[in-house]
Amino acid sequence: MSLPNSFVRTGFRADLLRVALFSLLCLGLVSAQEADDGPRPLPGESRCGFCKTTGRLEFEVDSNFEVERDHGETWEVLHCSEAYEADNMALPWMPCGRCKTPSLKEAAESEWNAVKARGDSWLPVRRRVDTVAKLKRPMVHLETTHFVIAWDIPKIKTNKKKTLKAHHAAHLYGARLEDLYADFQKRFGISDKENMKNKHYLYVFERQLNFQSAAPVYTGLIGTSTVKRAGGANHESAVVTWLDRGEFPTDDDFFRHLTHSMVHQISAVYYDVHWFEPGEIGLTPPWLADKYGWLDAGLAHWFERRLEGRTDTYCIREQNTTDRWKGADWHNNIYKSVVAEESPLFADTIYKPTQALTAREHQFVWSWVDYLMRPKDDQSEVDEEQGQTEDDKGLNLDVGLAMRLCKEEVATRNILSQALDENMLMFDARWAEWVKEEYAPSKR
Repeated sequence: MSLPNSFVRTGFRADLLRVALFSLLCLGLVSAQEADDGPRPLPGESRCGFCKTTGRLEFEVDSNFEVERDHGETWEVLHCSEAYEADNMALPWMPCGRCKTPSLKEAAESEWNAVKARGDSWLPVRRRVDTVAKLKRPMVHLETTHFVIAWDIPKIKTNKKKTLKAHHAAHLYGARLEDLYADFQKRFGISDKENMKNKHYLYVFERQLNFQSAAPVYTGLIGTSTVKRAGGANHESAVVTWLDRGEFPTDDDFFRHLTHSMVHQISAVYYDVHWFEPGEIGLTPPWLADKYGWLDAGLAHWFERRLEGRTDTYCIREQNTTDRWKGADWHNNIYKSVVAEESPLFADTIYKPTQALTAREHQFVWSWVDYLMRPKDDQSEVDEEQGQTEDDKGLNLDVGLAMRLCKEEVATRNILSQALDENMLMFDARWAEWVKEEYAPSKR
């Protein structure tokens, strides 16, 4: 009988080693973990039959904790109160208490104790929120790479008619917000190192009474719906809200609202001191809302509208007003105004802070941003020049540059020409022609 080809090639020695290793595994003399380059016992140490010489015993974890392994390209789950307070901290293994291999026993105990220490350090701080809000039941607390969430809603029903209890709902919102964060940064060419803060705090309550107890503590503000404080050098980026089911009857409605609020927060912290020469500070404070309300509100509405094409959150609602302008179909409202030549002038509106914009102007600043975010006719040439690939389609680096120029306190007319290939004198006419084409009833 002839030997297999692998035995007559240069891999002869390696094949023999694999056969020998397989034999030892069958005899139970070498653990699978050792064979997979896992922890190995020190020379002279005994093997352990209890844990197969790994220092660990398998622990059956409830399937509810599979969400602890949720992650994306730019984020992961860092802490969860439900996991820390679960049996064995929801870990799929525990140290082998009878391990006969001292070095592996010590390594496993050290790793397990480190997880416990992280929980003992993190959880009491988060539990203070429960006390501040005067809650009778504990909240679910979750921290991902860019968000810290305190969640008080017992259950939600998603648009897929699936009911999620508080633990899974908090994880769902954490994943959604991380996706929003990643999209925002990639779309505009922003990296974490260019932000003043890379952690945003969200406090979500079921009842208005608890919201009103927490809001002044975490934002320094009071309100009836949602209050927020932009992150900066001396305080955290925080949004405090409650689920008013009259305003937000569905899960989609509520997440659109949080999307709007978080876009304000994420755009606010985009500010890098290294952009400036010594002695220069740029926009102070560096919030778009103060001097570039058209872009601040426009971006928040634009991201909100992406979710099923609706825009139900108004910055003016955050000022405790209920003003509205025309119907809920913003495309139609803008289209009719343009056709009737009743639109406000861009140049007359761009100097207003966000809080000064009227309900009517909110719809127009959204449309102006929608126009600037549109795919450009020469986008393929731009993509090629910038070395972008198919995965990069949908980027709006010019709008990202416009945000940066705002932070550098460049005049809007110069931002239009430097970043957006627009001219102040021609902007209204070009935008109006685009609206007539893109918002026309036949097009929609």
